[in-house]
Amino acid sequence: MIVVDHIKNKNGEVYARLSYEPQKNYLLMKWIGPCSEEEVKTASMRMLEWQKKEGLRNKCRFHVHDTKEIEGAWAGLVDWISNYFFPLNFEYGMRFNISIISPDLFSKLSSLELRSRNNSKITTILCETISQAEAWIIENYQD
Repeated sequence: MIVVDHIKNKNGEVYARLSYEPQKNYLLMKWIGPCSEEEVKTASMRMLEWQKKEGLRNKCRFHVHDTKEIEGAWAGLVDWISNYFFPLNFEYGMRFNISIISPDLFSKLSSLELRSRNNSKITTILCETISQAEAWIIENYQD
């Protein structure tokens, strides 16, 4: 796993960690603790920057969001993710969004809402663990 970035809030605390797994060819965003909608957008746009430069070159089709440690709802961002963030990433090769669902009820409900709004370009898959997500990637990876 290659660490790409540690995204910090205004207090200098890391709330998201971005990594790339070259053997299985996926980008991983590990969300940590509470974060505002603006912070989610900022970290998500960091994923887009990576996808434009490295993801396109490496034919990275999978983004994994580990939300197990995120706190609170992010349902207010579902429209932004579906209608803005996903289409931008699609242009640079992303095809699948895999969410590791959180035990936090509000975060889990947000993940379910995102999956229910699947657009025709990016498919959202829900998993319980990173291992499950990696198994799904291996089964569904086509070069």
